[in-house]
Amino acid sequence: MASSVLIDELWIIKPDGTTILNERKDLTIDEQLFGGLLVAINSFLIEIGLEQCQTIITENAKLTILYSTSPSLIFIARSSPIASEKDMNAKLHAIRSTFMTHFKNWAKDQYIIDKKTKALFISLL
Repeated sequence: MASSVLIDELWIIKPDGTTILNERKDLTIDEQLFGGLLVAINSFLIEIGLEQCQTIITENAKLTILYSTSPSLIFIARSSPIASEKDMNAKLHAIRSTFMTHFKNWAKDQYIIDKKTKALFISLL
């Protein structure tokens, strides 16, 4: 994992669009609206026969998306549009691994992010 990769924002959302964790450094956005939007985009792409969306790039930002089947979650990181795909994916895999380690004994779909846990994820940014 490249430590030079800077994640400006991290979302962990359920496949229904419910945001479990959102940590941002500068942008203010309705986290539930954003989660629902990304799930809708992904559903649309699959409906028309395309692959799941893994990256969305705009002039000012890049969203890198990691889909997890166990647990069924979507990990999304916002970074600079010039951030390396390989480095961003490595960082998201590390975040997913930490999430799995922390929540491995929790009941299915019951994730409660307390301040200590949130601090853990922020340290990975």
